[in-house]
Amino acid sequence: MNYLTSIIDSIAWPVTVIILCFVLKKPIFELILYAKKLKYKNFEIIFDKKINEIVKDAQNDGLEINLPKDESEYINKLIEISPTSAVLESWKEIEIAAKNKIEELLAEEDPLARKRPLAHLEYLGTFIPSVENAIFELRDLRNRIAHSNDILISVESAKKYVSLAKNIVQKIEAISELPSQKLIVLTLLILEYNSLIDSGKYSQITIKDIHKEIENKNVLNYLKKVTGEDSDFSLFLNSGPYVKYVDEYYEKLHGLYEGYAGDEGKKWGVRNSGLCLLIAWTNEIIQQGSGWYPDNQ
Repeated sequence: MNYLTSIIDSIAWPVTVIILCFVLKKPIFELILYAKKLKYKNFEIIFDKKINEIVKDAQNDGLEINLPKDESEYINKLIEISPTSAVLESWKEIEIAAKNKIEELLAEEDPLARKRPLAHLEYLGTFIPSVENAIFELRDLRNRIAHSNDILISVESAKKYVSLAKNIVQKIEAISELPSQKLIVLTLLILEYNSLIDSGKYSQITIKDIHKEIENKNVLNYLKKVTGEDSDFSLFLNSGPYVKYVDEYYEKLHGLYEGYAGDEGKKWGVRNSGLCLLIAWTNEIIQQGSGWYPDNQ
């Protein structure tokens, strides 16, 4: 009797599980489908929101977002058939445009640049901030789609994505020369100026002092002399790796000096600190894009 009870106990739970699975198969399947739909619907909302944000930023910076009227274009037809495929295809067009541009303009042999041409254009600071941001966001959305199965997005969102991608392609194709400087040059200078401000030791460096050194094209040497061991401009002076970019930087500073000297407080909120002025004007050079991408972009 105990043996029989043991056998019944051993098979009771497996049988119960099988019965429950059979009875609840449809509700469980429907629940899984609902969860997947909820997941994809959530992504569609995120996708739409991101696209609209990119469009808004692009419009504020004059980047067109009108979808071309030529309905015979392969990718425009693909939008109606498979919006996600259209997204993947339009991103591929950006990468192809970057590859072609690097091959056209890069004189020296640079295996890394040719392997990742779009990343190299970004590294050089080729694009104005809104275009750079659009590329970053479009890449992120493309990667989410590429690495997921059965994700759904609306036709309207795909149209906006494709339109933005086409305009990025046009921006890349319009590049006539690679930037004369690297964006990292300016960002490193900003970090160095910020460090000197944070030390609290150099409030005596006035706007007038910086004006004088900009006229003399001697800003970095002056700062090194004044700040000594508290600063490190070795990347930009003597035989540093970025010394070849300093003259270009001085030209941009001098252009701002000629155009805005005396109006620093009104335009940038800087009225006293020479170091704060250098941060403001270096940031202005980045924002204007002058020297970082062709003026016709």
